[in-house]
Amino acid sequence: MLLNGKDLFVSSALTLVAPAPLPSLDPGFRPAVLANRAFRREAAVPLAITLERPDGAVSRFDTVAFAEDHPRAAANLSYAERLVKFLLWARGGWKVTVGGPASFADHIRRVYAPDGPRAFDYDFMGETVYQRPFTVVSCAPEEAPPAQETGQPLGRHLDGCRIGFDLGASDLKVSAVING
Repeated sequence: MLLNGKDLFVSSALTLVAPAPLPSLDPGFRPAVLANRAFRREAAVPLAITLERPDGAVSRFDTVAFAEDHPRAAANLSYAERLVKFLLWARGGWKVTVGGPASFADHIRRVYAPDGPRAFDYDFMGETVYQRPFTVVSCAPEEAPPAQETGQPLGRHLDGCRIGFDLGASDLKVSAVING
């Protein structure tokens, strides 16, 4: 998908790193985690991304980016967009706070808009899942909300019996096992 003529998903500004050992069945494989590590080794400006959920929970991810005048600063927007996409689907939230340069939040706001490249995520994480308008705000990294995770037990011990369930996407699977 292109935005202003640039590929949002694979950017030549991000360094793709070959794993060791190189997989013989896919010698072109370049895992995202290695590109993320390489980016973080080179960058130094604090960047905080938080996601808020209606129950008051806030998930915070602290990382780094390049200074806006750095020769590799073009990688920042792709990096921030990939992180937001991952965090939304891994942790969830209707409100994204970008603690960093205003250009980062402006980019995320354009991408996650009703008519933006991430319109599906905008609608799904906003109105569909959390029944609130999807929102992106900007602040300095030190002003980003602190993490405030809430836990909820998903099962309990039933005197040796277990109830298992799959939190998968489109179907529900439940099984009960009685230890004899």
